[in-house]
Amino acid sequence: MSAAPIGIGFDFDHTLGIDHGLELRALYAYAAELGRPLDERDADVHAALAKLLADFRAGLLTLDSLVLVVAEMLGAQGDPDRWRELCYGLVDELVVPVDGAREMLARLRERGIPTAILTNGWTPLQQKKIARALGDAADGLTVLVSDALGAVKPSAAAFDALVDALGVAREHTWYVGDSPPADVAGALAAGLRAIWFDWEGVSYPQNFPPPTLRIAALRELETLGENTYAP
Repeated sequence: MSAAPIGIGFDFDHTLGIDHGLELRALYAYAAELGRPLDERDADVHAALAKLLADFRAGLLTLDSLVLVVAEMLGAQGDPDRWRELCYGLVDELVVPVDGAREMLARLRERGIPTAILTNGWTPLQQKKIARALGDAADGLTVLVSDALGAVKPSAAAFDALVDALGVAREHTWYVGDSPPADVAGALAAGLRAIWFDWEGVSYPQNFPPPTLRIAALRELETLGENTYAP
C-alpha cells in the first residue's frame, strides 16, 4: 500500500536561510544615524537589544514600539520607517541559504509534495529574505508570516493556517524547524509531526516534548514520506 500524501512546512530563519543578525545590525546602524552610536562589544547593550527583538518576534512588541523604545533609550526621536529601510538595505549583504535548502525544495517539488513556509516576523522583510536566500526555489512557495496571520508560533492558530495552506491531513503534515519551543513543541501541540533541524549539533532541551524526527542536514528530507517514514 502506498504511503499517505504528506505536506511539509518550514520555518525560515536558521532552517532555510541565515540572516546573520540582520535586525540587530540594523539597530546598531540606526543608532549611528541618530548620532548615538552604540558599542557592539558592550555585552549589556547587546543583551538589551536582543531582548527587545525577542519580544518583538514573540508578538509582545509592535515594530513601531520596538523602534520607539530603542530611540527613547538613545534619547532621540524614533522613525520606524527608517529602521525598516535599513533592514531592507542589509538583505543582499547578510542573507544566505542554509546548505542544501534550494536543492531540497526542488527535489520535493519534483515529487509533487506540497511545501510552505511558516515564519515569525514581519512580512515585507521575511519575503525579501526568503527571495534572497532561496532564489528560484521560492517561486510558487506559499509564505505565511506571523504579522499577517495575527498568530505567532508556537500558537496553534499559526499551525492551523499552515495545514490549510498545504491542503493535506493534519496528521500527515510535517513541520521542520530549529527551535524546540516554537517549532517542535508548537507543531506537536497542534497535532502535526515535528522535525527538529539540528544543524548546529546542540543538545535537545529536556523540558520540551521530543520531535517526531531529528535531522542534521536538509537533504535528509528528500525521502520523507517514502516507506521509511510512512505512517
